[in-house]
This record gives sequence, structure tokens and C-alpha cells, in this order.
Amino acid sequence: MGILVLVRHGETQWNKEGRYQGQHDIPLSKTGQQQVEQLAQFFSSWSLDAVYASDLTRAADTASAIAQVHQLPVITDPRLREYAFGVWEGLTRAEIKHKYPELYYGRRTNIDILIPGGETGSQVQARAFQWLLEAADQEHETVLAVSHGGTIRALLAKILEIDISKCHKLRLDNGGFSIISWQVHDNRRQFNIHGINCRADSKWQ
Repeated sequence: MGILVLVRHGETQWNKEGRYQGQHDIPLSKTGQQQVEQLAQFFSSWSLDAVYASDLTRAADTASAIAQVHQLPVITDPRLREYAFGVWEGLTRAEIKHKYPELYYGRRTNIDILIPGGETGSQVQARAFQWLLEAADQEHETVLAVSHGGTIRALLAKILEIDISKCHKLRLDNGGFSIISWQVHDNRRQFNIHGINCRADSKWQ
């Protein structure tokens, strides 16, 4: 059996302001840096075989702090990036509702409605799940990966076999982590979820 610890990056200023970041490369805030330090301390007692991250700074820096304790390199992969939100990036939810009301409310029920310059939910889910399959094929026992809220929800929806549009109700805090295991049955890889949005004071290990 293999285990994936899927971490949402630490807080940024845009997170605090409620702005859609998408693929804008926004750095960690002071609070985010403190969250990262707490994560690094928490995972210091874990046995990690590999550390992956989105190539966006907020995720890569979160992963780097954790990997450094284990003397592991961070393997960055753009497939772990957040959704590209196109013209929504940099805007708050209230601003999006005002400027793009039909698009906003349409995406609430159909994540595959395309935002100009952005990605659909199916596109994000496909790239993220392809990464997961490849990571699972490496036969590591425990892998940690740092990604983004939307991308993590897309992966969880794939494993749960539910519509991505329904998973926006899953709370994923900055610095929270979800735990996925995999094993092979009848020559097929089976994924299971053991925890969603765990915190650094969680007793699961």
C-alpha cells in the first residue's frame, strides 16, 4: 500500500483578501510562512520517500520547508497547479459576481463552463489524476505533495466518483492536508481517502 499526503499550500495575501489566485505566482504571507514552519515540524517525524509540489511559489516554498527536514529534493510538476481562472484572477468573489454573473453562477453547477483564459474542471482533474497515477507507479510507501485548493478538490472528486461541482463544499484550509492511500486489486489501482483537511495537530499517522 502507498500513501499520499496532499497538502494545501500556506496562506498568501490574496487568500486573506479572498482573491482568486489561479496561476498567478503569489508568495506566502507572514501567516503562511508560520503555517509552513508548523507543517515542517509536524511532518519531521514521518518517513517520507518523495516530496512533490506545484511549480507555483506558494506551493513549492511550502514543500521545500517540509522536504528540507528530510533532506529530500522537491520535484515540481505543473500538473499540480491551481486552476487557471483566466479573467477572474486577482478578483474577489463579489467582484466576479458583479462583472461575470452568468458565468459565475453557471460554474457553480457546471464546472466545465470555460472562463475566458482559464481551464475547465475536467481539464484540471485530468492533469492532476494523471500525475497521481504516475506518482503511485513509483512504488513509494509515503509521498507528500503540495498543491492548491481547487486541484485537491478535483482529485478528491475523482476518487469519490462525484461531480466536481459538488466538491466546493469540502473545506480545505491553507496548511490543511488530506490523506489518500492506494493499492492494487485485480491489476487495477484502487484509491481510498482516509482524511480530508487534517491539521498539523492531527493524530493520524
